[in-house]
Amino acid sequence: MLKRTTLLVLVGLLSAVLALLVAACSPRAAQQSSERPAGVRLGMLPIIDNLPFWVAQEKGYFQAAGLDVELIPFFSAVERDSALTARKIDGAVGDLLAVAALNDAGTPVKAISVVMGARPGESRFAVLSAPGSGIRKPEQLRNVEIAVSLNSIIEYTTDKLLQQEGLKPAEIKKVSIPKVPLRLEALLTGKVKAATLPDPLATLAVIKGAHVVADTSKYNVAQTVLMVHQEILEKNLPAVQKLIDAYARAVADLKTNPDGFHHLLAQKANVPEEVLASQEHRLPVNFSAPQLPTRKNVQDVLDWMKERNLLKKPLQYADLVDERVLAGR
Repeated sequence: MLKRTTLLVLVGLLSAVLALLVAACSPRAAQQSSERPAGVRLGMLPIIDNLPFWVAQEKGYFQAAGLDVELIPFFSAVERDSALTARKIDGAVGDLLAVAALNDAGTPVKAISVVMGARPGESRFAVLSAPGSGIRKPEQLRNVEIAVSLNSIIEYTTDKLLQQEGLKPAEIKKVSIPKVPLRLEALLTGKVKAATLPDPLATLAVIKGAHVVADTSKYNVAQTVLMVHQEILEKNLPAVQKLIDAYARAVADLKTNPDGFHHLLAQKANVPEEVLASQEHRLPVNFSAPQLPTRKNVQDVLDWMKERNLLKKPLQYADLVDERVLAGR
């Protein structure tokens, strides 16, 4: 009797296990599994360029696209790049110099779209003169030391802007002040006669009396891009395509209502209220629909880096840009 009871129990357990296996293999279970949100981790510096991602998160566009997007804050580009190298994040917004430097160092990341800088006036950088310097025109900066961060997008933009205005490379003098707040302070106190700053601090400097001598509103020489790790492109290209679709929805919102997300700029990008409230000196916040960086802009960056021995190996457009994400959009 005991053996028969034991046998019945075993048969019952086996039937239950088989039922679970059948249920797991059913189309409904497969559909539920496929509907699980794809995970994407993006590194976020406190910069204006990341605004569409914060908008997409706030408005639920990632979730609507079937994505589980984690926006992870970083406070420096060095921390961001280290996280990309260690695969702690899948992507981030950065400039083309960063994309080239990471690939040169053995971290395969690809730019999949321009974020800011597709047109002049986006991703604004400005060469500014100090309030009491008397400098108003680019030619007045010949052989005048300009405060920059060396070997960075700041120095690159300084060179390109002033060369466009007719200065020769030998006439562009620079002094290194890497930290942006200290560079702003040195400019406003007259410790340096000129400095190159990104927005929003470029706009803040103008509000406080500095003068724009040259900026990217006229010359489109600086771009930021969304760079993602090669591994996620190979393993989960559809998720990255959904990510860029959600980003595009947020860009469309910003075009329709450019002043409607000041709370995010204040909270996430640390834009001073003084800048956001200014009517005389409005902060330019402009984004274009997703598009690839141009071959010319990429080559200009690579040539500049080569001239300064910042690259150990030859790189070309295909090493820095992946066209598959935007293909067919």
